[in-house]
Amino acid sequence: MNVIATGRSSKTVEIQLSIQGIGDFNVPVQVVDNLSTVLPKADFISLHVPKQPNGEAVLGKAEFDLMKNGVQIVNAARGGVVDETALLEAIASGKVAFAGLDVFENEPNPRADLLNNDAIATTPHIGAATGEAQDRIGLELASLIIAEFGKQVPA
Repeated sequence: MNVIATGRSSKTVEIQLSIQGIGDFNVPVQVVDNLSTVLPKADFISLHVPKQPNGEAVLGKAEFDLMKNGVQIVNAARGGVVDETALLEAIASGKVAFAGLDVFENEPNPRADLLNNDAIATTPHIGAATGEAQDRIGLELASLIIAEFGKQVPA
């Protein structure tokens, strides 16, 4: 598998993978600073980006037009990062073979045509619902409350 990422700078980084029973591997990942360089090469696209400050989708009609036919997409980022109308059109045309979504533009009420599309798998966006994540959130919240009340105690 050839992994290409896009980010703020162009470089190649190595990630370490440990595959049980097989061994450890260093895998080079080319990072490019231009999404339009990645899209025509990708067989599989996984999005992990914040919602854009201007509110625009990262993947819209123009970006889908750059992709290979049969590309597969997973959006585990934020609702609105993928233009849902453009995604449905790309699925209908065969440009996108499959999409996995756990975020939607209109949360918590996603569009019925997304939920009922056989080429789209949907899941709830609950990555932070693990016991460990909830413990960290609780500790952070307690620290913030203590800090706030500490400011209000007269000296």
